[in-house]
Amino acid sequence: MSIPNEGSDAHGLREEIKEGKEAIMDEGVKQIADIIYGENGSEDYDTMVMTGSSVLNRFLTTKGEEFGTSIPEVGQKGYKAVQNNTEMYQQAVSGKFPDEKSEAKYKQALQVAYGLYKGTIEKHPAQFFFKKGEATGLRKKLKSTGKVGIYDTYAYPEK
Repeated sequence: MSIPNEGSDAHGLREEIKEGKEAIMDEGVKQIADIIYGENGSEDYDTMVMTGSSVLNRFLTTKGEEFGTSIPEVGQKGYKAVQNNTEMYQQAVSGKFPDEKSEAKYKQALQVAYGLYKGTIEKHPAQFFFKKGEATGLRKKLKSTGKVGIYDTYAYPEK
């Protein structure tokens, strides 16, 4: 099964992911990897894990109206690389990279996306990540979940 699009059973998929069942594979893992690479493909492994974790954490939340109800919608609503169709995001989607180093970083993004889904890589609790000085108003509404590289990480407080 691939990640659902608008109007399909996103809630059922969320439950399968929470239970660790294989629901997201080929297309879904690629969509997550595309976002990871587009946002932070030139960054280190931990930053890639943080980015992929935030995608999954947003997808798994009950805040579908804010974050989206499918991985593509989560990407479109919350990640600048997807919203702006950046060069790195275009490379990921097309599979056409300018050099071997870029292709190797994308393969790492795929491994991270797969590991996060399978649970072989521990998910970071972040739903948001900001560089210093970004989103100062929003930060006040959120709970800090730590720091990864140059990013401060946050999530909505649990109710």
